Amino acid sequence: MWLADRLQNLVSGLGGPRDKSAGLLHVHVPRARAELEAAYRDNWLARKIVDVVPFDMLREWRAWQAAPADVGAIEAAEAGLRLPAVLMQALRLARLYGGAVILIGDGAADPALPLDPERVGRGSLRFLHALSRYAIQAGTVERDPLSPWFGEPAGYTLPGGQAVHPSRVVRLLGAPVPEEAGGEGWGDSVLQAAFEAVDQASSAAAHIAAMLPEAKQDVISVPGLSQALSTEDGTRRLTERFAYAARMKGMFGMLLLEGDGASPTGERYQQKQLDFAGLPETARLFLQVAAGAADIPVTRLLGQSPAGLNATGEADARNYHDHVAARQKAELTPALARLDALLLRHALGRAAPEVWYEWRPLSQPGEREKAETGRIKAETAAILAREGLVPASALGAGVEGWLRGADLFPGLDAALSRRPPT
Repeated sequence: MWLADRLQNLVSGLGGPRDKSAGLLHVHVPRARAELEAAYRDNWLARKIVDVVPFDMLREWRAWQAAPADVGAIEAAEAGLRLPAVLMQALRLARLYGGAVILIGDGAADPALPLDPERVGRGSLRFLHALSRYAIQAGTVERDPLSPWFGEPAGYTLPGGQAVHPSRVVRLLGAPVPEEAGGEGWGDSVLQAAFEAVDQASSAAAHIAAMLPEAKQDVISVPGLSQALSTEDGTRRLTERFAYAARMKGMFGMLLLEGDGASPTGERYQQKQLDFAGLPETARLFLQVAAGAADIPVTRLLGQSPAGLNATGEADARNYHDHVAARQKAELTPALARLDALLLRHALGRAAPEVWYEWRPLSQPGEREKAETGRIKAETAAILAREGLVPASALGAGVEGWLRGADLFPGLDAALSRRPPT
């Protein structure tokens, strides 16, 4: 026997058989691939929900922390492999379809064999390709907790039947789905949970647009209208008469009708107008719901200025930037770890555990902020040098590294690179 505790109110019917919400039941209705693609191509709101987050996650890219020569080699390797563009495409595919991969190509004769990082040397990587979940088939998910591939597909298969080892794949998910809930190695499209909110916002805007032609309507009451329309000749004369009246109104701004307004047989003219006072707020409400469903601030999703007294949008922007930064660290960094280890060997010809990177902040300082920060750091460096708290060579190397990356003085980095060694 099952017992359940729930709040009931016999007066209002809350929790009882008269409760209108008592019959609510969540039913998962997967959106078909064709519907996802149609929404992405034809609905601006759905397209922005898919594209905005990947763009913001990657638009400032990342800053490698290493010797200048090594940083240059790593950045050249990223550019040669088109890593930022491939990762952007993979993230968009993952958000649209629920999953995507980056296929790592090293020219191996049999991609079904593991990719051994020890065999990757300088220039070993040939290509990086972004594939959606429909361009590569995921195998069964590894359920052995002792396996290094636990929680990931044990293998992949390309459309031609070629097996691919998971070490050659970087897997990216859209909206994660537990394997017990039918994830099958992939997630859901980010549009799956937001579709209803997107449809409601789009419908609200469409309905308001449809009301615009009806905003002002001329209404003329004609005595004996039915009798006049009962014959072909009466219909023609009535149509010609009011067509002429409409032309007069267009040319002279006046409308002439028969009757003095007091006679019950005279024609009567009225003009009806729709009230749009609350409609903009209603449309804005639906857009806010859609933005909440997408987990993107309205100011970023719609590209509009914040509304309200003394509203600057700084808090919304800061919260969103923090959200993106957290996703970079929690999602992108672990997903790219395997590829980054190979990238360092490809760029430097060796393993480089001392090399690391950080994601550049989305909020980039202006020239005045850069100058102020530079002044503070310069004063700090001068104090450290004067007090002798840090060895001069180490402090000089640190200041030089900061100046190279601070972009305070154009051409300084190149000039420092050309100077003769001391």
